[in-house]
Amino acid sequence: MTPFSRRLGETTRFILVAVGLTAAVGLLIALWPLLPALSIAAVLAYFLDPLVRVLMHRLKLSRPWAARLTFFLFLLALITVPALVGTLAVNRLDDLIAVVQATVGDLRQWMTRPIGLLGFRFQPEQFVETFESLLRDTLADLPGTSLNVLSSVTTNLLWGVVALVALYYFLKDGPALKPWLVGLAPPGQRAELRRLIEEVDAVWSRFLRVQLLMFFVLGFLMALGTLIVLLIFRSDIVPWSPLGFILSLILVYAALQQVDNLYMRPHLLGRRLHLHPGVAFVGMTGGLMLGGFLGALFAVPFLATLKVLGYYVRCKLSGQRPWPEEGEAEDTEEDEIPQQQEREEQALATGSPSRG
Repeated sequence: MTPFSRRLGETTRFILVAVGLTAAVGLLIALWPLLPALSIAAVLAYFLDPLVRVLMHRLKLSRPWAARLTFFLFLLALITVPALVGTLAVNRLDDLIAVVQATVGDLRQWMTRPIGLLGFRFQPEQFVETFESLLRDTLADLPGTSLNVLSSVTTNLLWGVVALVALYYFLKDGPALKPWLVGLAPPGQRAELRRLIEEVDAVWSRFLRVQLLMFFVLGFLMALGTLIVLLIFRSDIVPWSPLGFILSLILVYAALQQVDNLYMRPHLLGRRLHLHPGVAFVGMTGGLMLGGFLGALFAVPFLATLKVLGYYVRCKLSGQRPWPEEGEAEDTEEDEIPQQQEREEQALATGSPSRG
């Protein structure tokens, strides 16, 4: 019987690693269109995981049943909220039509007045005619692009289904991903890999907590800004005009959005994820240019994850320990206090002066 060889040759291992990496890169490129749907599902699973744990603790449910109940509640909210908003919109449809008509009337009246700027006079009616011409051309081209619109809607529905299915399985089997990843490593490397996964998980947990905090803060500021604009117009400080009211709200929302993008996100996220605010801002800008909204949303935690991975690789290459072992003292100064107290107690017991 031929003896079993446990160790492969260097050339064979190199070929297997190269083939595996090539296959992984090819699979990642093939599945790249799924990345937005899977990212949204993963973020939602992070937000909904505390509810799953509460249901498991309070109702004594197993993980699969708690995940199913959470998924059902999420679908119920996903259907109910748009229905309520649609009902309110229908009930306020007459008021909305009146506001739109008044706004259009104000716009027509404003467009008939010439504008003087630096000695030049502009006629806004020319811009209105150009806009109407472009609108007519766009409407004329709609029948020819209806198939493209239908294809886009169908694709978005399919991505929505993929995101919902992925969300269910993330809720149900999410905790099993970490042991599975740790089990792929050799036995001697599993402790470090487990700690590395915990560090990356801590980065994304902090990111989601800060994201939720900023969502509530921004919502509060928008509600406060809307209330201030309403009070200003109702108190006759500024003459009432539907057009002025809408423009004021747009300016308030745009200003708050800039505060969120230029200050809140770079500083809060950078501080919590241990990144410089400038690095966070550049990462958000680059993510917006490369990946749109999702790129800007996940750019900062992605950079923080790369920082954790880079620190780990640097420590391994230099032969240093990335993290202290369990049971090892983390701070020497904290251990110095009990030792000082022990020396003072011994000095009191023997009657000799203690030495710092």
